[in-house]
Amino acid sequence: MKQLPKIMIADDMQMMRKVLKSALIKAGFHDISEAINGEELLQKMAETPFDLIICDWGMPKMSGIDALRHIRSSDTHRHTPFVMVTTVTEANKVREAIEAGINDYIIKPIKPEMFVEKVKKILLKLDLPVPISA
Repeated sequence: MKQLPKIMIADDMQMMRKVLKSALIKAGFHDISEAINGEELLQKMAETPFDLIICDWGMPKMSGIDALRHIRSSDTHRHTPFVMVTTVTEANKVREAIEAGINDYIIKPIKPEMFVEKVKKILLKLDLPVPISA
């Protein structure tokens, strides 16, 4: 059986990271890292490859969209699945994220169960393993 994916959650709001992480842990994921901005996300990616990035748009130092562009231009991490979880809803911004190469776009506020279902769908679509539901 394949190992469950390593997941990175990047959000400047500690409470949002906690909500997302606890929803994923409850669903059976266990290898979850956190970053407080895009800069820290990139630093941690240089040390450890992740199978999925869940990232906020608006963060200090480096925004999620800038981190996404940097990741998509990297030879090493170009294909890492990237999900934007954000309050940004303007059509031009959503289009900008799609053009930059996101895999999915989730609007805050989120319901943890719906969030986990979306994450599982994304992973399955990419042929990555998900926890078996009890």
